[in-house]
Amino acid sequence: MLVRLTYASRASHGVSSELIREILDSSQRNNPGKGLTGILCCNADIFLQALEGPRNEVNALYNRLADDSRHKDLTILDYAEINVRRYSSWSMGWAGAKQANRELFLKYSASDRFDPFSMSAEQINGLLLELTETVSAIKSPVLG
Repeated sequence: MLVRLTYASRASHGVSSELIREILDSSQRNNPGKGLTGILCCNADIFLQALEGPRNEVNALYNRLADDSRHKDLTILDYAEINVRRYSSWSMGWAGAKQANRELFLKYSASDRFDPFSMSAEQINGLLLELTETVSAIKSPVLG
């Protein structure tokens, strides 16, 4: 059974390009063997991530993330059984919440600020889907 879990969290000490690279490298190294795919979006202090894969693997990864001191205030925004993956070609893709995306944020939320905590699951899913289609995301194909 496949599931998609979407969560948001706040960075404990800000987000640097080194931290993003570390997260992506770890995800791209570890996720393919566990059947996990997804996307990570972040700004200066907020992470938004969608994870897809076998229920037991998604749950195990989320539990590890909950113990990760690099972020706090983990909030599950959506958790659903899925028939097909949305991010099947990415072991973990990345889309930055750049100023250029303000119009997109306004389309899916009450303001032009990146704040997934104030968005519904449907709004977040729409935003992430559109980010994958319109934003230059750093992508790494699933290996194997």
